[in-house]
Amino acid sequence: MLKKITNYNYTTSTDFDFERLCALLYKGECALAIEQIKMLIPALNLENLPTEQYSYTRNIIINNKSCWLGLLNWDKNATTPIHGHPDFSFMYVIRGRLNYKNFAKDPFLELKNSALNEGEYLYNKGIKGKMDNYIHQISTQEKSLSLHFYSDDPNKGERF
Repeated sequence: MLKKITNYNYTTSTDFDFERLCALLYKGECALAIEQIKMLIPALNLENLPTEQYSYTRNIIINNKSCWLGLLNWDKNATTPIHGHPDFSFMYVIRGRLNYKNFAKDPFLELKNSALNEGEYLYNKGIKGKMDNYIHQISTQEKSLSLHFYSDDPNKGERF
C-alpha cells in the first residue's frame, strides 16, 4: 500500500544546466537528453536521498511554469495509484527496475504490462492542457531510482 508521497527539494552543487535538459525533452530530443543525463548522474548526490518504506519520495530539482524535473527514489515493493500526466512526460531509470501498466481511459481497461531497466526510458507526448495523458501505474520489487520530467506539476495529474 502506497503511503502519502513525500516531496523534498533537491539541492546540488553541480553547475549542470537543468533548464537545457528540460528544453531538450520538450522538443522530444531524447537521445541528446540521455547523453546529458549520463554526464549528470556522477555529479549528483544519489546515496543520501530520503526514502519512505513501501513508497517513494520525490526529490524536486525544478518546479516552475515551464517544467517539473525530479528524482524519484523508490523503496522495495512501492506501487503508485493509477494516474495520468500532463502533455509531456519522461522517465529514465538510473538504477533498479520499474514495472508499469498502461491503461486506456475510455473504455477504462489495461493495455500493456512492461518494465524499464537501468538506462532505459519512456517518453510520452499527449494532449496539451490535459492531465490524463499516459495513464499508467508504476511498481517496483527492488529499490530503484528514476529521473522524471513533466511539462507541469505531476501532483495535478488525474488519478483513477
